[in-house]
Amino acid sequence: MISFNATAGRHGTCWRRERALAHLPGPFFLLLTSAWNLWRRERALAHLPGPDHRGLFGGMDFINKKAVHREATKLVNQYGPLFKLRILAFHAVVITDPVLATAVLRSRDLDKMRFQYSFLDPFLGGANMLTGPTDEHWRAVRKAVAPAFSASSMREAFRQVRERSQQLVAILLEAGPGKAHNVDEMLLKESMDVIGAPDCAGLISAPNRAGGDPGAAQNVQALLSSTKEIEMRLAQIFRWWRLWHRDVRQGWLIISRFRAIVQTLLDHIQAAPPTPGSFADLLRRARDPRTGAALSSRQMFPEIAALFFAGIDTTGHTGTFVMYMISQHPAVAAKLAKELEAAGLLVTPARPCPRALEFADLAQLPYLQAVIKETLRLYPPVAVGQIRCNASKDVVLAGRLTLPRGTAVWVPHAALHMAAFNWPQPDAFLPERWLTEEGLLAPDIEYADPALLALPPEWYSPADLAAVAGGSGGSTDGVAASAAARPRRYMPFAEGPRNCVGQSLAKMSLAATIATLLQTFTFRLADEMGGPEGVRAQEHYSLVIGLSEGMLMHLDARPGVTCVAAAAAACG
Repeated sequence: MISFNATAGRHGTCWRRERALAHLPGPFFLLLTSAWNLWRRERALAHLPGPDHRGLFGGMDFINKKAVHREATKLVNQYGPLFKLRILAFHAVVITDPVLATAVLRSRDLDKMRFQYSFLDPFLGGANMLTGPTDEHWRAVRKAVAPAFSASSMREAFRQVRERSQQLVAILLEAGPGKAHNVDEMLLKESMDVIGAPDCAGLISAPNRAGGDPGAAQNVQALLSSTKEIEMRLAQIFRWWRLWHRDVRQGWLIISRFRAIVQTLLDHIQAAPPTPGSFADLLRRARDPRTGAALSSRQMFPEIAALFFAGIDTTGHTGTFVMYMISQHPAVAAKLAKELEAAGLLVTPARPCPRALEFADLAQLPYLQAVIKETLRLYPPVAVGQIRCNASKDVVLAGRLTLPRGTAVWVPHAALHMAAFNWPQPDAFLPERWLTEEGLLAPDIEYADPALLALPPEWYSPADLAAVAGGSGGSTDGVAASAAARPRRYMPFAEGPRNCVGQSLAKMSLAATIATLLQTFTFRLADEMGGPEGVRAQEHYSLVIGLSEGMLMHLDARPGVTCVAAAAAACG
């Protein structure tokens, strides 16, 4: 009797659950809906050109490429500014036309594709400004911390960058001539040091000089190692559970160390008032839009983790590529030296210790800025670009192309920057393209060139054409264009509401670091790198473009530095 009642009770409970959940879709319905949406996307995009990916695993060979951004550029050169791509059941429309690409990234109907970034959430402690959807919480945090990267904040940050760069100069001088340095590792450490400087109170300090805090130096190395481990796990999906491999077990320890360091930083920020106006200070003052209360520790943790994770590699690797491109173009290096000498910033026999770089100098070095811009064109940090998705409804693009719900829209930055229909001589390193005849930065080069638009005219509305012509004050069919509406063909830090919040810090840090190093050194690629072919072979893409083994370079002291030890003591 007891057994019967227990069974009857279980049956009653099952019946109640079945009745309560009867209105929800079942597995068969979900499968049918997925098949229907797949068919709709396939049919809507059938007229677009693109590679013929047949079978269930179509396109997987593409995303498994070591340098997927290079493969995307090949496809763009083959199929043009608008084509389709399918990977498994994911349909993507690939766009490198500046007008359509800008519209996509500025659209409120297309949000960041969460599937692409959700894999980072477990490592970073949850969704954050980098990985999260564009919801009310994201907007509140973004608005709260944006002033940390204002022009006034950059003046204070500049002093930190200059101090770290001067320390780097002293270290290189002390090392003496002839040594090949891994400049990629050096600049990554400096980037970490700069990001942590305002709020970390010595908890993070790059191991630049003897006598520094070994614990702080170890924290820097641990954070750098953790970013590499996370990238490896993204590339090797099942890496995390292969515990019989020693490096996998070591990876778990590295991730644990990363989380412990972020928690220590969070505890420190909450215990002591951070630097006024800094990222941590503004994050503490941010409010949860749902409750009006300050963000909890659980909400702040992923934001701090993402700051270090996203900020280190972008600036560090880009600085490395700037140094590499200078080393490969002697005429460019000579023009940079001439510009620094004219400003009184270059080491010469008559001026062994020139004046220190000032914040105002950065705006007076247009050729250096052009070199950095051209390097960012060829090596945009997030070279694979942005992927947006219309998750909730169909979207019509340019009034002509219907994107059924669930279609991904991919704007690959590197391909956008390297397309022959967007740039003349796209493969050439030409800093001069960014300058006027007077040698000043040309303001219009970032924007679409009306003479290079590659799609048929019917794809562009009068407002689109007016926006493209806006740089010269032109208009089409009486429709005026505002500067904010102009489409871009250059977007190394993305575009629209999801652009890089820290791009002003990255730009300033790059210019200040490279200028400080150029004051004292010339750059020369080490023979061990195997020349440009060897560098290209090392190039890889995970979350940012980088080099698998770093970049070995010689930094040769300029002729004015006659005694490196004395110069280090005098100038350091």
